[in-house]
Amino acid sequence: MAVALVGTLGLTGCNQDNTPKEYGTLTQQNFLELCTNRYYDNTDDTLAQTDRTIAADVTTPTSDQCQCQYDVFSSQMPIADFTTLNGKLKSNPEEAWNTVPASITDALTGCMSAASGPDATAPADAATTTTAAIAEPATTVAP
Repeated sequence: MAVALVGTLGLTGCNQDNTPKEYGTLTQQNFLELCTNRYYDNTDDTLAQTDRTIAADVTTPTSDQCQCQYDVFSSQMPIADFTTLNGKLKSNPEEAWNTVPASITDALTGCMSAASGPDATAPADAATTTTAAIAEPATTVAP
């Protein structure tokens, strides 16, 4: 499942020694960098993608698709569940993905099939409800 691979890539940016307590700019930066394979500059909590890649010869989703996926996680999954999923993905990805609610996996799949480009938006069901305080601390993991 393509979504699982991207999710694994994005979530593994959270180091267990520096587990985020809420979603925020640093969590978003880590997710987007690993999802897109590009470094981002963070200036005054504003992210800008750079031309620098993390690894050579890696095919990734578009930045819009990755942002859509991050929006799904941050709006539909409490940060504690997000970090728990991260830990489980490291040891048993298939089992971990089986614990994610269908509403979230469906929205993530929608992100991957959504149009990409500067005017692309998340699918209508990608950000339905907020279930936890959503803001990311500056204590999130570095890639």
